[in-house]
Amino acid sequence: MKLGTELTLAAVIGLSLSCSIAFAQDTAPAQTLFINVHVFDGVNETRLENASVLVEGNLIKQVSADVVDAPDATVVDGQGRTLMPGLIDSHVHLNLTGLFTSFGGAEYANWDGIGAMAVANARDYFMDGYTTVRDACGQGDEMKKLIDKGVLVGPRIYPSGACIGPRSGHTDWRSPRARAAGGPLSQVQQLNLAVVADGADAIREAARTNLSFGATQIKLTVGGGVSSELDPLWSVGYSVDEIKAAVDAAAFFDTYVFVHAYNDRTVNDALDAGVKVIDHGQLVKEETVKRMVDEGIFWSLNTAGFSPILFQHSNFAPGTPSGTKLAVAHDGAKDLVALIKKHKPKIVHNVDTVLSTLEQGRAHRDFEKYQFADWFGNHAMLVSATSTAGELAQLTGQRNPYPGTLGVIEAGAYADILVVDGNPLEDLSVLGASPKWFDAEPRSESLETIRLIMKDGVTYKNTLE
Repeated sequence: MKLGTELTLAAVIGLSLSCSIAFAQDTAPAQTLFINVHVFDGVNETRLENASVLVEGNLIKQVSADVVDAPDATVVDGQGRTLMPGLIDSHVHLNLTGLFTSFGGAEYANWDGIGAMAVANARDYFMDGYTTVRDACGQGDEMKKLIDKGVLVGPRIYPSGACIGPRSGHTDWRSPRARAAGGPLSQVQQLNLAVVADGADAIREAARTNLSFGATQIKLTVGGGVSSELDPLWSVGYSVDEIKAAVDAAAFFDTYVFVHAYNDRTVNDALDAGVKVIDHGQLVKEETVKRMVDEGIFWSLNTAGFSPILFQHSNFAPGTPSGTKLAVAHDGAKDLVALIKKHKPKIVHNVDTVLSTLEQGRAHRDFEKYQFADWFGNHAMLVSATSTAGELAQLTGQRNPYPGTLGVIEAGAYADILVVDGNPLEDLSVLGASPKWFDAEPRSESLETIRLIMKDGVTYKNTLE
């Protein structure tokens, strides 16, 4: 009787162990093994030749020039192509593209149209190889959550909430009736696309409201812009104390403020207030560039806007208000390229597409890559859209919805991966870079030369076979 009991217990224990092992195998993270690829890791100027990259779950587990042993992995043969990080655009406007052709049009927009276009824009960016974006105006975190759940297709999103700016500033898009004393609350404010906030208390309140809607960082428009109607390009929108109110509010949430600023004073006022990221800033002087380098400031610089080609756009044609401001901006930025080459600030990729159709947005992205690389080189462009942008994402601290490593191909980083034809370090056209902008031939969704798109370990496109 005792022997039978022992045998029975042994059998039960053995069966239990077998089931546990089988369950552990069934629930082990899936593996994908990329072989026969040349790896651009997002940092180095040369590729790791004839390499293998092992993905486990949503992370990169191993990068090696040797054979990787992963018998249970799904094997993807890159056939001698380049494997690289997914691209990151650090200044997008998913809510402000495709629905209206001027910022004033936002005053007459509705959420069904805005939301539909935002979904379409998110997918369009993603299928062009952008696996992460920082939305610079008008996005809360609801669409981001749906993308993260897999309900929608799109990139990781770092939303900023409504743009915060002063009365008669770059993001004061209200109708004349709403701007009048005692006027009604504007549509753009009701939709939380942009909010007018004057004074430190109002700015602090607006920043905290954005954070309540899931913003991962805060944006202020602290000086004049080119495409806006009410603000001179040289204008100063906020004092240092006003900017600091937003910086303090963001710091309480362990995140940061970035600013729309062109002229030298607004950039320095922002730095004095503790801002760590400058968007645009093309009119800064050499002393300011050196200061940005010394203080480790991130510079979100869009170069397409400083090409003469932009004057071909009807909104910026010579003689129009924005065209006149653009001419002044171009003259003030004539030393910009030389200053950047001399001091090598920390630049992140910024396309800044607004008020455009999907097709125009594709052409804009393609031209921005070309223009930046034409001025600063292919490697600089690629780094700005991968590892440096991934470093910027870390400024969100404990607020970061994606706290892992972005923008690089290395063990432990998120598995956000592209496999592309050719070598983008030598030929950026494999990522769409083109010297044509407004006269570019319309192209379809995604680029044929981007053969595989993986985000968070999930493959969304694969034309390798």
